[in-house]
Amino acid sequence: MRMKTLFTLVLFAALLAAPAFGAATITIVNVDGAGEGFNDPGPPLLPAPGNTGTTLGEQRLEVFLAAADLWGDVLESDVEIFVRASFDPLFCDATSAVLGSAGALVVQQDFDNAIFPGTWYHAALANKLAGVDLDPPPPVGLQGDDIQARFNVDIDNNPACLGPNNWYYGLDNLPAPGTTDLFQVVKHEIAHGLGFSNFANETTGALFLDTPDVYTQFTRDNTTGLLWSEMNDAERQASAINDQNVVWIGPASTNEAPNILGNPPVMEINSPGGIAGTYAAQGATYGPQLTAAGLTGNVVLAIDGAGPDPNDGCEPLTNGGAVAGNIVLINRGNCAFVTKSVNGDMAGATAVIVGNNIAPGLPPMGGTDPGTLNIPSVGISLADSDLIKGEPDGSVNVTLQLDLTQFSGTDANGFMKLFAPNPVQQGSSISHWDTTASPNLLMEPFINPDIGTDTDLTDELFADIGWFAGGVNVLEIPTIDTVGMIGLALLLLAAAFWVMSRRNRKGEVS
Repeated sequence: MRMKTLFTLVLFAALLAAPAFGAATITIVNVDGAGEGFNDPGPPLLPAPGNTGTTLGEQRLEVFLAAADLWGDVLESDVEIFVRASFDPLFCDATSAVLGSAGALVVQQDFDNAIFPGTWYHAALANKLAGVDLDPPPPVGLQGDDIQARFNVDIDNNPACLGPNNWYYGLDNLPAPGTTDLFQVVKHEIAHGLGFSNFANETTGALFLDTPDVYTQFTRDNTTGLLWSEMNDAERQASAINDQNVVWIGPASTNEAPNILGNPPVMEINSPGGIAGTYAAQGATYGPQLTAAGLTGNVVLAIDGAGPDPNDGCEPLTNGGAVAGNIVLINRGNCAFVTKSVNGDMAGATAVIVGNNIAPGLPPMGGTDPGTLNIPSVGISLADSDLIKGEPDGSVNVTLQLDLTQFSGTDANGFMKLFAPNPVQQGSSISHWDTTASPNLLMEPFINPDIGTDTDLTDELFADIGWFAGGVNVLEIPTIDTVGMIGLALLLLAAAFWVMSRRNRKGEVS
């Protein structure tokens, strides 16, 4: 029996054949009132790059239509997909904001051609698999019940929201300084509604109506070896904060990751012997990047002499004599990562290490390259930062380099890591790639300036959950603990056929 229920917003066949590429029609349904959002006449605007709208509302709509066209070109469905979209006041203060939110309005299970029985599917994906609209709109009334998307109108209208920051309405992936790229945000949020999200409550571990969803069928905890669809509530609750140990096991994503991702930075502590070893690091999106050869030096703690933290590097360093020619360690917090790196560079450091101020996890190290930096920057965990501080200043010798044996954002098995910070970040945890991926990906929890115009690994995840003909069925995949190496190799080889057939297609929408 087919079941369905309305669902509130969320943030957010093993033999493969080459898919017959089709297209999907994605329709934006404007649910803004008169004079607001898409209907805001605003002051007359000059056309933004690629955007022909002449009013504020028209430019907003042009961005949404471009994002809908992009996903429509990528996806395959004979059933029209409706996105109810609006601009509304969302949380925002001087330094942080909810840019947007989107999710499935309806979820479905046990329909014709469902890959997993007893499993919730996002409405648009369910309709695609079934080949019909499982919840058609009434003859009279508002069209569309697939996806609802809301975006923060205050980023344009409220000077207290992110200071002078405004939305950028260009379609060229080159946002002007002091703006936020709406096109990337819309691409990101529509992807959540299309299937890049689960319906579980990460705080309690509870499934929606005690039923797994298609996203949980691919979400695995490396500590327990269990899929989220196999866990009880307490196990999911613990897994949601198991940072760096929750992964996506979809074969298409796993096979394509090496073609998208770079090698991750690591910090090798050479001495003293008591703490020697290899430690995880997060590369910065700005400034010179590390190489495989890397650089070696002693670590000196930054001192700027100013509150609230004299070691946060938010002001010019006062111990430049000690820092010069060495690697400088700076505490996270109170100012941008780029500011810390610039102050370390000006003091003569050979590299900057930013120690996290929360546990666990690595600093995200995002920012825009000022074009003046001469040294690389990385972030390390709070625990590792404290380990270095526990030794006499300047006595710890480290090498910062790339690890050529791994790809950033993946585990030892090559599976993509999912974002699982402690504590839970509602609307962000699990339903995003982890922030250790480099280059940054569209479906990380933060919109970074180095995201490309491509859809990177997003359409591979969509292939995993069933969006494309000949997609992979994870029911055929045992856990990594029980699968034989030959079987795994064959599985990834099969996924490779799908990925190779997609690669030229991805170029069409880049």
